[in-house]
Amino acid sequence: MFKNCVLKSLFVFLLTVSNVTIAASSATCVPVKLKSDNKNIILVGDDKPHTNQIFFMKNISQQSLWVDHPVLKSSAHAGWSSYFQPGKWSVLLVNRKEFILSCAVIEPGKVNYQDCQKVISVCAMPQVTFESKRKGSYWLAEDKEWDDLLNALDKRGVKLSSVKN
Repeated sequence: MFKNCVLKSLFVFLLTVSNVTIAASSATCVPVKLKSDNKNIILVGDDKPHTNQIFFMKNISQQSLWVDHPVLKSSAHAGWSSYFQPGKWSVLLVNRKEFILSCAVIEPGKVNYQDCQKVISVCAMPQVTFESKRKGSYWLAEDKEWDDLLNALDKRGVKLSSVKN
C-alpha cells in the first residue's frame, strides 16, 4: 500500500513538472530587428517614450566576449562592459530608442573587436511584466545558463508570460 502511494505521488509529481515544462515552452524568444554600424550592433527600442525593452543575448561564438556600450563622454556611472562565455546568456534592460553595443575578445596586449552580428544572437520575449517600475538601462542578468537566467530574472521581479530558448 505504501509503495503504491509513493508511486502515485511520484507519477503526479512528474506529470505536474512535465505540464509546467510544456506551458513554459509555449512561447519563443523572437529575434529582434538590429541595425549595424561597422562591427557594432544597434538595439532598436520602442518609439514610445518611457518604454522599457528587454533584450536577451546569447554568445554564439566559440570565445568568451566582452559586450560593451561605447560611450563618448564617460562619467562616474557604472560601466557597461559585460563578460560572457560561449553558449551563455545575458539580458539587458533598455529604455532608449537606440542602444549601441560592441563585442570584443580580449587577448594579451590587444582588444580584438568582433562583428557583433556574427558572435551574439539577440531576441526578445513578446510579453514581459515588471513587479516594480524600472528606470534606466542596465544589465538584468549576465553570463548565465538559460535556466539560471530565468531564475535571476524572476528574483529581480521580471515576469515572462512563457519562455523557450
